[in-house]
Amino acid sequence: MSLRRKLLFSNPKPPILPQAAEHRIRQFSVSIDGITLQGWLAVPHGHITGAVLYFNGRRESPTTIFRFLGSMKNIAVAVFNYRGLGPSSGQPSEVTLVSDGLYVLDWLSAEAQIPLSSIVIIGRSLGSGIAVQVCAARQTAGLILISPFDSLVNVIRCRVGFFPSFLLQDKFKSTNYIAKVHCKVLSITGACDTTIPTVLTDALFSKWDGDLTEHIVTQGKHRGLLRHASVEEAIALFLTQVFIDEPLEA
Repeated sequence: MSLRRKLLFSNPKPPILPQAAEHRIRQFSVSIDGITLQGWLAVPHGHITGAVLYFNGRRESPTTIFRFLGSMKNIAVAVFNYRGLGPSSGQPSEVTLVSDGLYVLDWLSAEAQIPLSSIVIIGRSLGSGIAVQVCAARQTAGLILISPFDSLVNVIRCRVGFFPSFLLQDKFKSTNYIAKVHCKVLSITGACDTTIPTVLTDALFSKWDGDLTEHIVTQGKHRGLLRHASVEEAIALFLTQVFIDEPLEA
């Protein structure tokens, strides 16, 4: 892996596996052309009304979203380590991560025995760049973007000033894909986020005129944004509006 990719795709923090009253959490693995991706699936004890696939941020544990399982009753939740990170094999890149995301999305649909139209994609920070492209390629029930940006180049420029785009191999230019997203979208940002300023989120959605709900955490920063109670409440409300609380036919 090149030095630039090593800096971008850092190993995640250790997994967070809570005692979930409404779910059973188990590990899973999928193989793609000799590459093995390792992840976790939280399966509801009752009937399944829908599912969530989570794409984590840089250095964030993919299982971070499991802290919200208490408000995701009857919803299956899948997360996985990006290729080349944690126990997953291979070499990460923008192209391979998006391809892997599509593969795991299709796997989740088959595993939970639900259509793609009953799955919500969630992407946080760097993961939002993957989530937008996955959702642009598949018709899903909804998309939740946490600290999203217009392009990774602009994220870096906000930190260091002038930065030639050719220095970045994986640009994650979400503005090139957002127009192809045709589902409801929830955007969650921190008003005090200096890593991904809200101006970059605004730039992303200036290219999109779909059904957008915005939740801004007034005191929210980039780090620790998911710890704010209002974030879980906003996600729970969005999922309630998307999913009908009735068993799905296989």
